[in-house]
Amino acid sequence: MERLGALAGSRRVYVLVLPLARLLLGAAALCAVVAAGIGGYWLSAGPERLERLWSPSTPAQELAQGVVDLPEMIVNLRPNSPSRLLKIGLSLAVAPAERARVDKAMPQLVDALQEFLRNLDQDDLEGSAGLYRLRTEIRRRFNLIAAEPNSNRDAVADVLLRSLLTQ
Repeated sequence: MERLGALAGSRRVYVLVLPLARLLLGAAALCAVVAAGIGGYWLSAGPERLERLWSPSTPAQELAQGVVDLPEMIVNLRPNSPSRLLKIGLSLAVAPAERARVDKAMPQLVDALQEFLRNLDQDDLEGSAGLYRLRTEIRRRFNLIAAEPNSNRDAVADVLLRSLLTQ
């Protein structure tokens, strides 16, 4: 009987110790994953960007955006597309500090936009997903042209569709 009482007491210890041990091991694993993620980001982005990650955000006046209107364009789509023409009007949301850079790069932006749009067909513009892909690809291309070299800030914050017509 005494032996059974001692066994029951040791089981109570296991009931308390094992969950606590699992909790501690889980916390240690979580810390290891976070440390590995921060280390990987530091290796890929560099120490300057890691410092920016922990620094306070940019002031509100820098976040305010202006709008730059591009001229409306009419371009031919791919020859095998059911629609032949695309008429598009775009506006660019840019930070005030980047406006001069975007205005200076406007001829290159218009040229890149025409080149990109001429390689589209009607299927590329189908639905909200197609319009989202169109906007993000235009934004990516514009930022490659207009953004300051060696900077992580984008010159073009967003691409806004004023009008879009296929015929």
